[in-house]
Amino acid sequence: MATILQKNIISDLGLDKLSEKEQEEALQSIGRIIFQSVLIRVMEEMDDKGKDEFEKVLSEKPNDEEAILNFLQTKLPNLNEIVNEEVAKFKQESVDFMKKI
Repeated sequence: MATILQKNIISDLGLDKLSEKEQEEALQSIGRIIFQSVLIRVMEEMDDKGKDEFEKVLSEKPNDEEAILNFLQTKLPNLNEIVNEEVAKFKQESVDFMKKI
């Protein structure tokens, strides 16, 4: 799934013209942006107790992406939907921006 998503982003944003190293760097930057957007959405959807628990996970395991994702999946059954929406939103905003320049 992630590979298909990466290929779609690469082709949709015209990154396929870049070297593999540049594509990887761009995908890492894009991934961080999308991850931040997902976290914002997640925080908006969680109640106060969930936010407190999430902050605890982040403070105890700040670099453990698997632990963070596992927590989020248990608290938000619609996590995949949120991620897909944020990816689509990023892609659309990026395509719109590229058309303007």
